[in-house]
Order: sequence, then structure tokens, then C-alpha cells
Amino acid sequence: MRGFNPVAALQQLLERCRVFVDGATEGTGFFVAPGFVLTNAHVAGGEAGPPAQVHWCGQEYQAVVRAASADSPERGGLLYAFPDLAIVELLEPPDSHPCVWLDMTWPSPGAPLAATGYTDTLRLGSPAPRLVTLTAGGRTHDPAGPLLELVAGEIPPGHSGGPVLDLTSGAVCAVVKATRLEDSDMGGYAVTVDALRLLDPEVYRTVIDAHDRFHQDDRRWRDLSDQVERVHDDEAPQYRADDRRFLSLLSALPKSRDAVGSHAAAFLKAAPPGTPLPERPLLTHHDVYTELTARTDPPAGELPYEIAFCADLARELSRPPAAMDGAAGELRDQVLVVAGRIGLADKTRERLADTGAPARRPSVIGRVRHSLRDRSLYHVMVWRFRSEHDIVPGAPETSALPLDEALARLAGLLAAQIDLMGDTPRNRGLIELILPREVVDVDFAAWRLWPDFDFWSLGGKYDLVVRPLERHETPRLHAVWEERWRRLEGRRVGEALVCVCGRDRQRQGALDATFDLDPALAALALAGAPSRPPVGDAYTVALTSGVPMMVWRRDSTPDASVCDSPCGIPGRDACPRPDFLARARESLADTTRDDVPGRIRRLRNEAQQDPEDGDHIGGRVVVLWDDPSRRIPRTALVPAAPVEEGQTR
Repeated sequence: MRGFNPVAALQQLLERCRVFVDGATEGTGFFVAPGFVLTNAHVAGGEAGPPAQVHWCGQEYQAVVRAASADSPERGGLLYAFPDLAIVELLEPPDSHPCVWLDMTWPSPGAPLAATGYTDTLRLGSPAPRLVTLTAGGRTHDPAGPLLELVAGEIPPGHSGGPVLDLTSGAVCAVVKATRLEDSDMGGYAVTVDALRLLDPEVYRTVIDAHDRFHQDDRRWRDLSDQVERVHDDEAPQYRADDRRFLSLLSALPKSRDAVGSHAAAFLKAAPPGTPLPERPLLTHHDVYTELTARTDPPAGELPYEIAFCADLARELSRPPAAMDGAAGELRDQVLVVAGRIGLADKTRERLADTGAPARRPSVIGRVRHSLRDRSLYHVMVWRFRSEHDIVPGAPETSALPLDEALARLAGLLAAQIDLMGDTPRNRGLIELILPREVVDVDFAAWRLWPDFDFWSLGGKYDLVVRPLERHETPRLHAVWEERWRRLEGRRVGEALVCVCGRDRQRQGALDATFDLDPALAALALAGAPSRPPVGDAYTVALTSGVPMMVWRRDSTPDASVCDSPCGIPGRDACPRPDFLARARESLADTTRDDVPGRIRRLRNEAQQDPEDGDHIGGRVVVLWDDPSRRIPRTALVPAAPVEEGQTR
């Protein structure tokens, strides 16, 4: 049609989705699913349950707040606490009202935006609708979460809770929160819609599933947004149509009982290796799908990550005891249709037929790491690991804790996750603890985690290893780590072990040069515990040089009884007093790299059989065994506590 402007038409449809909300205060909201309105918590009220009135097209509708984020009493006059969102349900909603399409991704800096709401700036005391144009700025942060900065336009009073439309994607990306300065064109702030995942999970799931089903059936928004996107990318409408179809099918699938854990595992399995978990929790199939679409394109010939996720889901739903219901069968068919169109049908059939065999060894991985702001405090997190693509977080990372409290929390989390690990006597589970240097010498092997069986020890029942936190959080160290691990493959560890103490010709500079000259140095017997110098200095060089395996006696030092003469170059000069080295070599003489954790467990149990033999190598042995293929997703460092941030006015 000549003269038709899809952007203007979409803005008009946006205004038809807008409502006036009379709750704790007055403000704006908008329909996101049939009968459901999204607005600010400071407009609707900060708790679920209170009534509200919603005005749309000249009619008043009774409503109730179904979910809302609470305010913080400590905010001291700053903005309402993040995320400042609420979901309001109309008790008797109007028929056939339109709904916006929500986009969980942030708009690109500089993207043109439009926001709409009610304001009385033109007629005092009589709020009237108004549409304003803005530009996406950068990110700012209130104390608890990031805000989208809106620039180059005015945010009139009363626009709080209104939708922010990205005129590039044709989707609503945010909710207006505050103006920077009234009666100016300095813009303001908005909360991106992905923060909806911080509200009541059950309410969120209900709303987002209804949103996805609505837009599969209702053409009003999609027809216009497709035309808007076509201006920037001719292929975008096809991608968006695929997204709508997949999201509609996903909304009809059975809900997982372990929603957070299973969705996180599904995301990691489909995403490229090393991808961190998203900042927001993954509560639905929708969240996993949309987060995967936001990744960079896969290598040529590989499935798009969101299609791989849908293929995995369809495959799992076809296995006993699950039954392939109608929605699951349709999901499989849609995967094959899209894969065929992009020339990847064979690869997709392979993925759909994958047996999903577990990793060689299941494990529970626990991590203790410093707080970003106070290194005397520590955060704890655990995962269940089956493969590099199948890693399930056991629980959110803890708040910052003193070390003794952090270790107590780790013990509790390990006990719960070990029960879920899925190991068997023939496929014994592995316990992997990623720790900072000052913690690696703690006697984790002696931990009693099972009150009903207080004679069980962690190191006696499970293959227990420690791993260096510092290396895991420094990507530039990973290549040399992978190479030294490869050098150990097939070798007998007893033959590969060399002694290191950190003295004489093993001081840090000389030791670093030795490792650079000899990439085969990959297994060390430390002359003492690495928690104190000089062995601690040598340990630091070894981990930065990629050494993946070390053994030592807990709480020992390289004193005269261990090492009483000058130390030479590792691997070239014989250790002058090879007591521990000799015992370690003898005990690991026939042990290959991958069997070391199990051999160490047997040595611990042998020491328990004869407790009077205080010199048995298994009595105080610690093993650092750091397999680079068993990595957890990288996550951002966590501050100890939020720092107050002022409001820009």
C-alpha cells in the first residue's frame, strides 16, 4: 500500500495495548498476555494481593496484583528498589484486546525507541495518553540491578510502567521506570523485560506461556513487527516466525519439576562450550530459547543453538517414561522443518537420535571463591556435572561469608548434591573442589556429611580431588593447562612425578623457566603443603604454568626431616631426600592419569585400616587433579554487599 508506514502503524498498536493503572499510585501499564498487564511495582503496589483498577478504551476493569517486587526500606530516597515490576490480572478482561510482543534482549546502543503513557502535563489533573520518541543509551545500575538509560527525549510524569518499543526489532524491550529530570529532554531509565524473571516464578510462567500462545494465533502485532524488521534485515521475518512457532510449542510442553536446574542444564548443553549462565534465572523453555537466540552465530555447518535446544528437548520427551504427546511431536517436526530449510537436516537427525550417554564419570563440583570487595569473605556454589554440555547448578551462589561459614555451607550443599549425582558402584562419583590457595590444604577427606553414618568420610567414600580456583578464573592460562594434561595421557603417573619444594634452584623465576623449557612436566610431588612458602611460591608457578596434577601431605613443610639439602632443577636433578616422592611414585607406579582419584581414595582407606601407621601415605595425602574438560561456566565475581548509588537528576 502506497504511503503505508509500518513503524507508525506499530506505534499506534502499541498505544492500543496501553492502559491506565490506578493502584498504590497512578501510572501506566500495558497488556502482555490476555488479561494480564505489566507495570511498575511503585504504581501497582509492592506485594501480591491488593486490588487495582485498570482503565482501557474508556472502560474501568477491576483487577488484582498477582506478583510484584518489594521496595527496600534502606533506599533512602533513591529510586524504588530493582526490578520495580508488577503483574496485574483483570478479573473480567475485555475480549480481543491486543498484546505487545516482549523481547528479552537489550536494545543496541543508539537504537530508536518509542514510549507511551499517560500524563497530565497538557491538562492538569486530567491524565491523557502521549507517545514520545527516545534513543537507547547505555546501562546504569541501581544497587540491585542494571537499568536501561533512555536518552534524547522527554519522559513525562505518569509514564512510569509504560512500554518501551524498540523500533528496530519491533518488540517491547523495557518498562519505563523514572525520568532523569522533569520537563527536560534528558530522558530517564527503564527496566528491561528480562527482569520479569525475578518475580514470582509461577506467575511469570503463566504469563509468558500465555504471551507465546497469543502471538502464535493473533496476527495483529506480528504482521507489523515483521514489516518493521524487514527494513533492517530481509530474513528477519522468517526468523521471527520460527521463533513464534517454537515458543508456542514450548509453552505447551510438560513443566519440569526441577525447573531452574533442568533449564540451566539444557541451556549449557545447547550453548557453545564455556558459555556462562545468563544473569537472570532460567524459569521456562521460553527463557532458554530466547537466551540462546542472543548468542553469536554458530560455526558454519553447526545447528543454531536454539534449534539444538529444541532438538534435545524433543529427544528427551520421546524417551521412557515420558510419552511423546502432541506438542512434543509437533516440536520435533518443526525442528526438522527448520533444519531442512537451512541445509542441516542430517545433523539434526543425528542430534535427535543421540543416546545422550553420560560422561565417563559423574561428579559434584563445589567452588569457594573470594568476594570481589572483601577477600576475607567467600562465596560458595555447587554443580552436578555429567559432561561439558550437561552441568546443573545445585543452588544459587551464596552471599559473602567468613571462611568457616563458607566451608560449613559447602558441606551442606555437597551432601544434598551427592544424593542427586547418579553415580553407581561401577561408575563411582567424583567430588571436585575448586578452591583458592589458602583453602586447598583443608582436610576435606575427613568430612562427615551423613549424620546417620558418622563413620563414612567424604574421602573414603568418594574420589575426592582439589582444583585451583586461580587457574579456572584466568582464561589466558588455559591453553598451557590443556597441553600439559594431554602430555599425561597414557603415562604412568609414578614415572611422571617430580619433586618440587620452591627452594634454591626452584625459586619462582628459575622454576618458571624450567616449566617453559619442559612441557612434559605435568605431575608434581610437593615437598610440603602449598598454603605457605616456599612450597606455596612453587605452587603458584606450577598452576600458572598449567601443571594439572600435584600431590602432597596435608599440613606439612619442607623442613630438615623432609628436605635437608639443596634442591635442583625438577626433572633433571634427583631429589636429595626423596622420602615423599619415593612413596608417591611407588603408590602410583601403575596408575594412569584418569585413575589417580580412585587410587588416592584406596590409599586413604588403606590408611584407615591401619590407623597406628601414622606414616602411611594415604593418611594425609591431598591430590590436585585438574581435568580441563570438566570446567564450570564462568560467572561474574560477586560483590560482598551492594554499594549505594545516587540517582541522576
